[in-house]
Amino acid sequence: MPDTPVVAPETVRIVHQKLLEQFGSRTPSKRDPLDGLILILLSQATNDVNTDRAFTSLKATFPDWKMALDAPTESIADAIRRGGLANQKAARIKEILRQIWEAQGDFDLAFLHDKSADECEAYLNQFHGVGPKTIACVLMFFLDKPAFAVDTHVFRILKRLGWIRDKASVDEAHRVCKALVPDEFKLDLHINMIAHGRTTCRADGNGGPKCGDCVIKAQCDFGRDLKVSPGKSVIALSRDPDFFVTIKQKKELEKVDEMESEALES
Repeated sequence: MPDTPVVAPETVRIVHQKLLEQFGSRTPSKRDPLDGLILILLSQATNDVNTDRAFTSLKATFPDWKMALDAPTESIADAIRRGGLANQKAARIKEILRQIWEAQGDFDLAFLHDKSADECEAYLNQFHGVGPKTIACVLMFFLDKPAFAVDTHVFRILKRLGWIRDKASVDEAHRVCKALVPDEFKLDLHINMIAHGRTTCRADGNGGPKCGDCVIKAQCDFGRDLKVSPGKSVIALSRDPDFFVTIKQKKELEKVDEMESEALES
C-alpha cells in the first residue's frame, strides 16, 4: 500500500503559494552543523526560549566541544537543565561527541556543506536519538539543504489536508513529504505550516481549527465542505468551551501542543 493518497503537484503548489502570500519567505544561511545538531537536540520537547537558554548555557560552560566530551555527563546535564530532559539529552550529546571525535579526531563537520542532502541525512542518521525531524531541521537551517521537517503542527495540517493517511506515522510523513514537496518549496512550506498551525489550523484541544479564516480551506479535505463563519473555530460551533470546561481542564488543554510535541519522534 502506498504511503499516502495521491496528491496533485498543483495542489501542493497552490497551498505553498497561498501560505507564502500570508506568511512570507525566508533566506537560509549556512552555519556550523554540529552547533545546529546540538541545538536541535536541545529543542526536543521544549520551547524556543528554553532551547536558546540551554544552548547558551552549554556553550558558556564548555567553550569548545572537547571540554564537553571530557566532562562528566552530569556536568553537561547541569548546563542544559533549563531545557528539560537534561539527563537524557546530556547522555545523547556526550555520545555524539564521542562518536565524532573517535571517527575524525576533531569536531569539524564543515565537510557536510559539500555533501548532498541524502549524504548528510545518512551521516546524521548514525547518531542515537537523532531522528528524521532533527535531521531535517539541521539540513534546512544549518546546511541549506532541501528537507522537510514534520513537527506537531505540520503533522496535524498534513492529515487535515489529506496529504498523508489518517493513521500515518511521523516517519511516514517525512518519507511522503520528501518526495511530494518540491525542494524549492520545502523550507518556506515547513515554516509557514507551523505559523498556520499556531494561528489558524489549531489542535482540537487548543481551540480547534479556524476554518472560516483558512486561506487553504479549498485545498483541505477536512475544511473544504464545512460552513464556518470567519473568526469561528470548528470546535466552537457545537459548544462554548468556557461554559463546559473547568479551570483545571483549561490548564490541561493549554499543554496540548507540548504533549503532542513530546509524542512525535524527534
